[in-house]
Amino acid sequence: MPHHREGRGPAVFISYATADRTEVLKFHQDLLERGIDPFLDIMDILPGDDVVMSINGALERSDFYVLVWSAAARDRYWVNSEISAAMVLEQRRARPFVFIVRLDDSELPPVLAPRRYLDAFGGRRAAAADQLAAVWTRDRAVGTKVLPAPAPVAEPASADAALLHLYARNQSLNVSHEVRIHAGATAQELVGALAEQLALPTEASEYGGAVGVRFSYRYQLGGEALAAAPDSDAPLALAEGDVVDIEVVVEPFGPDGALADPVSFLPERDYAIPPEMIRELCQKAIEHLLAEDPDTDQDTDEF
Repeated sequence: MPHHREGRGPAVFISYATADRTEVLKFHQDLLERGIDPFLDIMDILPGDDVVMSINGALERSDFYVLVWSAAARDRYWVNSEISAAMVLEQRRARPFVFIVRLDDSELPPVLAPRRYLDAFGGRRAAAADQLAAVWTRDRAVGTKVLPAPAPVAEPASADAALLHLYARNQSLNVSHEVRIHAGATAQELVGALAEQLALPTEASEYGGAVGVRFSYRYQLGGEALAAAPDSDAPLALAEGDVVDIEVVVEPFGPDGALADPVSFLPERDYAIPPEMIRELCQKAIEHLLAEDPDTDQDTDEF
């Protein structure tokens, strides 16, 4: 469970090479000024503390990890050790945890090369801190854990075609996913992108398709129903960090057709077929959206 100093926001572990300490101390101050709670060894490990245990504890408590990368950081033992530990934590937590900020244009190691990074050299340090603080603040404001989309879109080759980052939130599942969409998208395009990037199922069945549930979805953007009329080409007024709420609707069916009207799935509701079967079918259909998070004891087999 991350620990936050009084009045501060997300806890962030900063990893860096000693040769870059002067620039890193400036970056540390940038984050403090933006309401971030950064851990920096020179500031937070006291004389007499066990260094290894202090670093392990800080990583475990942190919401995010920032690698401050430069030519000086390459092949440094402590930097590589912290990268390895952070990558393991990211896999265990099943959500974005590792962020990269470059102090020069030196190449990233192969394991990190595919990841997005921010440049903090050439007068861009404050802008990098602004972007990181904005992302972390948005993630926390969504009110659920935030996971990558199961089928994310590729990063555009041109900066002019940059995509917005939106959050697809299911409060019943207590999970959100980061999705990407161009700023001028219509409602139909947004609904299509959500279905594609989240790989939303349309049906789950048993016994050769004789019994099961059909899935449909209701969407809200800014508290308003999102109607994906096929003849509407009006662009939505989308902004970075917008939240789309998704409601899952199920329709149980049997050998002779629908067994009940479509309803939002609720574990306590009585269905025309056993609720246990409904839950099992639903879990099998949406388990790709519920990456396990060992940091919580949340039961994830219900909507």
